[in-house]
Amino acid sequence: MSSLTVRQNFELIVDSKRSLHLIIEQIIMLEAESNYTLVHTKDGNSCLLARCINAFDEELTRYGFLRVHKSYIINPQYVLDYIGKERKILLENNLCAPIARRKKSMIRVSSIRKIIGKYPRMNINL
Repeated sequence: MSSLTVRQNFELIVDSKRSLHLIIEQIIMLEAESNYTLVHTKDGNSCLLARCINAFDEELTRYGFLRVHKSYIINPQYVLDYIGKERKILLENNLCAPIARRKKSMIRVSSIRKIIGKYPRMNINL
């Protein structure tokens, strides 16, 4: 199993043998499925990778991605709505990610305010 690498053009190389390259800014969300990870992209495609979601966590956090749940990593650039009462985040392409109870206050306080400033088109329901 090859390691994850990031090129200067923000391209995540998941598997150099299969030439699977993902452009980081195109990733909307990563979703864990047992020991696999489903990557959802801006163009509406998704791909299932034979790696657990933890393999992506540290690398993508450097690029502003948020681990909102043990099974979900999101790109805040694609957040459309935050529903605090239901503890979920709505993203582009009709995607939705739950927020873990333990991460709700961290997400609301530290991250959502930053997102609002960068992406004013969002609706925030705290």
